[in-house]
Amino acid sequence: MGSSVEDMTRIAEIADTVKDIEATKTGELPAAQPFDLRTSIRFLSGFGACKGDQILTDDSIAKALAVDGRAVVFEVTPTPAGLAYRLSADTPIDAGVEQRTRTAIDRYLSLSDDLTEFYALAEADDPAYADLVDQLRGLHHVRFLTLPEIATWALVSQRTPKSHALGMKRRIQALGPATTVDGVRFQAFPEVAVLAELSDAEWFSLVRNERKAAYLGNMMRGLQEIGEDFLRKASYKDAYATLRSIKGAGDWTASAIMLRGLGRMDHVPLGMAQFQDAAMELYGRPLDADRVRRHYGEHLGYWSYYLRTGVGVLRGRSAQSPAPAACAA
Repeated sequence: MGSSVEDMTRIAEIADTVKDIEATKTGELPAAQPFDLRTSIRFLSGFGACKGDQILTDDSIAKALAVDGRAVVFEVTPTPAGLAYRLSADTPIDAGVEQRTRTAIDRYLSLSDDLTEFYALAEADDPAYADLVDQLRGLHHVRFLTLPEIATWALVSQRTPKSHALGMKRRIQALGPATTVDGVRFQAFPEVAVLAELSDAEWFSLVRNERKAAYLGNMMRGLQEIGEDFLRKASYKDAYATLRSIKGAGDWTASAIMLRGLGRMDHVPLGMAQFQDAAMELYGRPLDADRVRRHYGEHLGYWSYYLRTGVGVLRGRSAQSPAPAACAA
């Protein structure tokens, strides 16, 4: 005997419900304490390089990640031990995709970074810096979500007005997968494999600058050949030198990828004006780069991150901003 129309309708409803469940995953991620997601949100609220790439509330971040050609949206909220997350996609999320997204979130917000030693070093530093760090306690390094995104930004933002650089980045980002969650469209940045296939002509149509087009093509093909695992696991010296071997990747580009993309915190190009100016503003004297390197060692990256973020907060307060935002390159 055949199924009734009502039975068929009910079966379809159950199938749709199961599909929705499979396409949504929830869980929790631990964070090395102290960790305060609100400080990460405040940083992102003022981080122009990723303007409009995520949805922020006072206690949540929602953002898209490209995984094997599709967009997975993650929303994170604070828990006492770290974060709770909800993953959403157009198709079912299997265990492998969930784990890759968990890893990406952990790296994006530097959840595993233990700041105990850095905080001790900061407490023994100049009182102005120690006080600044105390005000930002719980802030972990917010990185670019993916390697191709930081590599793109490092190249397009050089010697280019920020508004123009953002326009270039958004045209490139539009090549990535997108999905809609709760009525909001989320656009993920494309993966290296997609960008490595673009010709110089295609790059030029995106950035409208011959030199940047050539350098971006070189960079994406280089990253695909090198592999992200090598850049994460090799010594800083070897990883940096390999990045510099890519035509068009200078010191700033390689350092930015290592620091802001891979979280390699043991080197910072302290000679750059952005660090010199921030140090002068906080310490009231020229930056003694050798002293800072000796004092902070492998935590040098966190020294620079807290310095520039904290100076941005102080500027916001001096301007009586209702929601001080961080300053970052």
